[in-house]
Amino acid sequence: MKKHPVATIINFCSNESRFIRATLEQALKFSMQVIVPVCDHFFDGSLENRPLLEKIYSAFPDCLFVEYPYLPKKIPKKILKKVDPAHFWHSLSRLIGFSFLEESVEMVLFLDADEVPDGKRFSEWLECSDYRQHTALKLSNYWYFRDPANQALKYEDSIVLAQRKALETEILLHQDERDAIYNLLPGPKRRGVAGSDGKPMFHHYSWVRTKEEMLQKVKAWGHKGDRDWTALVHEEFAGPFRGTDFVHGYTYQSVKPPFDIRFDPPQFEPKGAPKVKRLNDEEMLKHIRQKRFWELAF
Repeated sequence: MKKHPVATIINFCSNESRFIRATLEQALKFSMQVIVPVCDHFFDGSLENRPLLEKIYSAFPDCLFVEYPYLPKKIPKKILKKVDPAHFWHSLSRLIGFSFLEESVEMVLFLDADEVPDGKRFSEWLECSDYRQHTALKLSNYWYFRDPANQALKYEDSIVLAQRKALETEILLHQDERDAIYNLLPGPKRRGVAGSDGKPMFHHYSWVRTKEEMLQKVKAWGHKGDRDWTALVHEEFAGPFRGTDFVHGYTYQSVKPPFDIRFDPPQFEPKGAPKVKRLNDEEMLKHIRQKRFWELAF
């Protein structure tokens, strides 16, 4: 399958290991480069699952993994006043991934690990669309809840494809994360972009989790202060799926899952020498010390 002048940057932690195989396999079908920034801690400060990370690195030798240290005490307070910590680390991951793009990359696709592309359909769309004429595009996605067979009838468009040359530190390291990439870049741009058949080319499994995993998710995600998510998770799992979700209130249809997303622990077999760039403290901190952003922040 043809590789396009597109790099895919995938935010990842081992809590998303159920989805990462499908996301990486599909991204490799169309991407010139696949970069996976990974923090050595979860963003609540607890240690990452080191053995699992190393297995994943070895299972995908065609991807570049960029591992960076978690240094909350070394992040200047003035930056954290501009960018809430709940969003800072996600945005920093994208900024770090962006720093390792190959020269030939023209466009950057920003994914989270639970946003699985339909690689064949997206490659075909890249072949015939005018995406390179846009500064930024928001791409439609299906949304799932509890089980990979529960597909919302309403589409979302959280995924962003942007021109590399238009991206700068103050846009990537922003409170509003990918929404800022789309909103702050000048046109031409377009949102709600679907495939040639009018259907989404991405599948977002954000809430396809066990009860324990959902409880972990709501402790650390960027909207943790909005509602009593813990109580809502307990209420949801008090019975079978009721046909709607407590996040958006969408209605659902039952579908045959297009990817092999399972609830049992995923297994990863080594396939070659891993490509891992492990940043030290100073290498990580330099990404928020780039001159233009530093002047704006201080």
